[in-house]
Amino acid sequence: MAPARRPPLALVPKRTTPPTPRISSRRAAIILYLALLGAAIAVVAMLYAAAPLHADAPPPHDPMKTVKGVMDQAIAVFQDRDISAQARRQKLRTIAEANFDFEGMARSAVGYHWRALTPDQRQEFVPLFTSFIEDVALSQIEKYSVEKVQQDIKTSVIVFNNERVDGDSAEVFSTVTLQSRPNPLQVSYLMKDVGGDWKIYDIDVDSISVIANYRNQFNRVINEQGYDKLVSILREKTQQLGTALAN
Repeated sequence: MAPARRPPLALVPKRTTPPTPRISSRRAAIILYLALLGAAIAVVAMLYAAAPLHADAPPPHDPMKTVKGVMDQAIAVFQDRDISAQARRQKLRTIAEANFDFEGMARSAVGYHWRALTPDQRQEFVPLFTSFIEDVALSQIEKYSVEKVQQDIKTSVIVFNNERVDGDSAEVFSTVTLQSRPNPLQVSYLMKDVGGDWKIYDIDVDSISVIANYRNQFNRVINEQGYDKLVSILREKTQQLGTALAN
């Protein structure tokens, strides 16, 4: 019996125009959510294991206490069951804008392209990037549901292990245990002393950087289609997220 003939391979039609790059933000948003939620859990659980500061060279403010303070405020917002969704989102935005170095984050996300931007372009990009990051994180919380966030706060724990301070830079290390995950997460907060206040400019979860994730995507868009295209994509994504949050 003759063997059955295989059908000929179908060739994929060649693209005549390059595909429009997409900003895939879900993974970075989940990383950001897990990091913030995990740190917030520590305040409720009261299971801090902070390493002692070096008495001979104390920083102007304690980076670890700054992170814990941010989470105190976030927990209070989530535990308020009488607050409206809109008011909750606004309070979370206020907390983030007071404690995150969004200008530094925006500069790092663009990478070496930042040097080529004009002052007007930089002034345009920082608030656009800030709105985009906030809306991504808030939309993921809405999808996950506030009720699940509240439950995670009750059932998960975090231990702050150590902090490392080098001049105006610092890194706060923690271990996060979530009931929904089999293995603990290693979460670190990269911080800068900005005008005498420690502010977060990146978060690493199991060695995955939130900002590096965006930088890889942003650089690809700028290299292939230019800065204006990146701005157009971010404006479109931010408008979509804002509309979804408003509904």
